[in-house]
Formats: sequence, structure tokens, C-alpha cells
Amino acid sequence: MDTPHSSLRAFGAVACGYWTAPGYRGVAWLLTAGMAMFGVINVAIALWLNIWNRDFFNALDKRDTSQLVEQLYILAAIVVSAGVAVAIHLHIRRRLQFNWRTWLTHVTTQRWLNNGRQYQLGLLAEECDNPDGRIAEDIRVSTELAVEFAQTILQCVLQLITFLGVLWVLSGELPVKIGAVEISVPGYMVWAAVLYALFGSMLTYALGRGLIEAGNARQGREADMRSVLIRARENAEGIALMRGEPDERERLKESLFDLRKAWHAQTRGQGSLALLTSSLAYLAPVVPLIVALPRYLAGDLQLGGLMQTAQAFSNVQWALSWLIDNFPRFADWRASTDRVVHLHVALHDLEETADAPEGQRIEVTPGKGDRLILRDVGLTRPDGERLVADAEIEIGRGERVLIRGKSGSGKSTIMRAVAGVWPWGSGSVELPRGDIAFMPQKPYFPLGTLKEAMLYPKEPSDVTDDDLREALHEVGLDHLRGRLDEEERWDQILSGGEQQRVAFARTLIHKPDWIFMDEATSALDEAGQENVMNLLLEKLPDTAVVSIGHRPGLELFHTRELELQPGKNGAELRQRGERRSLRDLYRRMAAHSRAAPREPGFWATVRANLLGR
Repeated sequence: MDTPHSSLRAFGAVACGYWTAPGYRGVAWLLTAGMAMFGVINVAIALWLNIWNRDFFNALDKRDTSQLVEQLYILAAIVVSAGVAVAIHLHIRRRLQFNWRTWLTHVTTQRWLNNGRQYQLGLLAEECDNPDGRIAEDIRVSTELAVEFAQTILQCVLQLITFLGVLWVLSGELPVKIGAVEISVPGYMVWAAVLYALFGSMLTYALGRGLIEAGNARQGREADMRSVLIRARENAEGIALMRGEPDERERLKESLFDLRKAWHAQTRGQGSLALLTSSLAYLAPVVPLIVALPRYLAGDLQLGGLMQTAQAFSNVQWALSWLIDNFPRFADWRASTDRVVHLHVALHDLEETADAPEGQRIEVTPGKGDRLILRDVGLTRPDGERLVADAEIEIGRGERVLIRGKSGSGKSTIMRAVAGVWPWGSGSVELPRGDIAFMPQKPYFPLGTLKEAMLYPKEPSDVTDDDLREALHEVGLDHLRGRLDEEERWDQILSGGEQQRVAFARTLIHKPDWIFMDEATSALDEAGQENVMNLLLEKLPDTAVVSIGHRPGLELFHTRELELQPGKNGAELRQRGERRSLRDLYRRMAAHSRAAPREPGFWATVRANLLGR
């Protein structure tokens, strides 16, 4: 675990680039300068109020009515000035907080949603859990509280410098007799304020240092509970059909139990700290009067001087007691910064894995030819466990290749390696020229209209709404042709088969040169599978198709088959059967279509109805 100092330095390295980032740094420094300027103004107004206290209470002690009225006018000016300054300061602070949060969120999501990092990070769940919560919540807390702390620390320093001078002048010298020796202590109220605040800060740190770890644990358990609830919402249908509600309630109960333990641990720490801070809070208005009382009783201070001294003492004490007042929030802030730093560390490790020397990762390079070439590609899990032994594959443009194998043998991992999102292993992948489309078993549907879902991730320039409707008709989704502009959660209202049909319609629209399908027809019946695979043959005859699947009948649509078979150093990819030409494939499909029962045509249906058949 990082030490506190190294963790804070790491957060600075991650987050402080906001003040040097192009497009951000100008506004960042302007807002920072505004924060500093109004910090000075606020301290100046506090000094003005301190002087007013002296003059007002002196006038009160003399019962000078005209002077009291004048002081009330001055008080009104102080109040108005303070209100305007605080309001402007607040606007500047909140603008700085949100701008910083925006920049750090953009930087983090750019690293997270990049080259499959969001997928790879999910495989390292123990290293970095709930990245969405870290981005949405922990970045917010870490930036907002950092700006607030910077503001209050600056004000504490300025206030300390200002009122230490005031307190030193008002303190005079306090004679102290030790036996027969009498000494004078200059500025004794300054030393009393420093010792009082130092004593309170040391006790605060001793009682509250465990709050940082407790806050980190609690925020982690909060994120775990949100994760359970999100999974229950996203998989509502499956849970309902399998009557899994009791199990989900039990999972939620377990996560709530873990949260309760973390909550109670944090409560114990906060309770010990509250015992101290509440005692100091009750003493705060009394201690300054007690410290200044000797000079007042000796006649060296008037009533106004006593009140000015008490307020100056309180200001110094507040400045020196920053840790006492802010330690619980500081603990929460440290927990959030730790989680943000750990997310960036995990992303950095993934980036280092992707940039590892040749032989320690799978190297994916864009090729210049029309062939996909895998050279000595060995696949491992992130922990180093071997999945697939060194594989040699060469696939040409227009080929239709089926990869089979037992569940867990590494079939899908081959596709992920080709996509560049699985760096763990060795060997090289040379990609062919042209556009490559990947079709996973569960298609992704972005939030928005059906039209936007069909055009995802990029919109071809020459596609019209009629083209989209025709594609839906071809894959058997005529009932969706009139709903292109409707905004729905399509991943929830469409069945699994309908989602896969939309994915094929999307592919027909984009017309890629290469298609990689991972169980992309698993939710379709045989007729639906035959229809979409025939569409790929007819509409995209020059497109190469690499399928991963084990459903019967898929071999009819491919020119050759590869099979992953168990081996000593992982599954071995071997040729199965003989190659078939595309002509053989078309001939077999034609024979299969003739043998299949057909629906009667329009005129045949009319004739049958007229004859009463």
C-alpha cells in the first residue's frame, strides 16, 4: 500500500495536469488567481471587523451614542462587503471545481474507454473494482474537496499572519514569577493560541488517523452495493424468469452487511474524534477571554481591547486548528483520491502490458495485404495461465472460416486478440486491409433511436432511411421498420434473437470487408440462422467471414473449419476436414434451399383458396 505522502504525490501527478493542459490552463490559472485574490479580500474584511469590535465596544463602554450609531453604519458596510465577496468567491470556487472535475473525467474516460481498456480492466476486478463509481463519485469528491481545502488553507495562512501580528501587539508582556525569579513573556497570547491549537491538532490526528482507511473501506462497500443493484436492474428479465429474486436479495443483504461493518468502523473513529472536537468547540469562545483576562483586570486593556483580543485569538486559533475542523472530511477526501489513483495505476499497468516488448504481449499490426495472418499466437489469461498454444492461421479475402471447440477452450479469446483487446500472450497478428466488423454474442445498443443503433458506431454517408428499412425487412424485422426514430432501451425491449437480427442488419448497412462473429446466431432458430448467413453470402460475397460457434448447421456456410483441441501447453488449433471453395458453398446452399419446404407464393395461395384447399 502506498504511504500517505506517495499517494498524495500520485494524485498530484494525475490531477494537476489541469493547470498545464491546452484549452484548460488559461481559465484554470484565471480562476485560481481569482480564488487567491478573494481569499485576501475576505481576510481584509475579517481584519476590518476586528478593528470594528474594538471601536464598538469602547463606544459601548463609554456609552457614546453618536459613536455607536456611526459604528452601526460601518457594520452595515462590513456586512454588505462580506456578502458580496463571499458570493463572488463561491461562484469562482464552484466554477474551478467543476472545470477541474470535467478535465479529470475526460482524461480518465479517455484512458478507460480506449483500445478495450474498459473490458481488460473488468478482468482485473480484484485490482480495481467499480471504475464507473470511481469516475462518477470519487473524481467529484477528490476535486471538490481539494479546491475547498486549498481555499481554507490559504485563508488560514493569511489569517494567521494577519492576526498573529494583531495578537502580538495586544498581548504586551505577561510577568511570570517562578520562585524568586520574575520573567516577562512577550506576546504571551500568541504562544497560548499556538500551544492550544497544537495540542488539539495532535489529539485529533491521534484519534482520527484510522478514519482514512475506514472511509476507503466504506466507499468501496458502497460501490459494491451499487454494483449489485445495477446488475439486478440490467438482468431483470433473467432473474424474473429463473425466479432468482431470493438469491439476489441474499446478495444484496450480504453487501449491506459488509457495508454495515465498514459503516460502524467509520462511526467508531468519528465518535472518538467528535468527543474531542465538541469539547474544543465549547471551549473556543471561553479560552480567549480567560487568556486576555489578566491584562484586562490589570487595566492595560479596555473593554474594546478585550473583545478585539478575544476575536483575534479566535481567528488565530481557527487558523491553527484547520486539521481539527477538517479531519473527517480530509479522511473522506484521502479515500477518494486513493481510489482515483488506483484506477489510473491499473490503467497504467494495462498500457504497459500493451506496450511490453515483443514476446511478452500479442503484437497487432495493420497489414498491407488482403490476408489475416496469425504467427505463433499463444494466448494466456492475465495471471499467466495458458489458454491456446502457439497458433498459425492464414485467412484470405472472401474466405468463410468456422472455428469450433469446447466451451472455455479459448475460441472467443482468439477474436479478442485479433481485435487488439487481449494483449496477454505472445506472437503477432497482421491485420488485412479494409474495414473489420466484430459481432459478439450480445450486440451493443447505444442509448437513442433505433436508427442510431443501426448506424453505430459511425454513420455511412450514403445510407438513407429506406436502406435501413430494407435491411430490417431482409433480416425479418418488418415490425420495426416504422420505429426508426423512436428512442427506447432497445437492449431491454428486443428479444435476444431480435437483437442479433438488428446486428446483422447493421452489418449489411456498413458492408465491412471482414466480419468476425462470436456466437452471433446463438439466439436464432435454424431458419433465422440460414436467412442471415445467406444474406452475408448474397449481399457481401467478397467479405471474409470468421465465425466462432458450435451450433449444428454452421458448417454449411463456411469453406473450411478449424478446431481447438486439448494439448499439453493449451488448446491447439487444427484444420478439420478439407477446404471447400466458395462455388461448392453456393452449390450446397442452393441444394439445401431446394430441399427445404417453401411457403406458397401469392398466386398459389389465391388458387388454393379458390379451390377450397
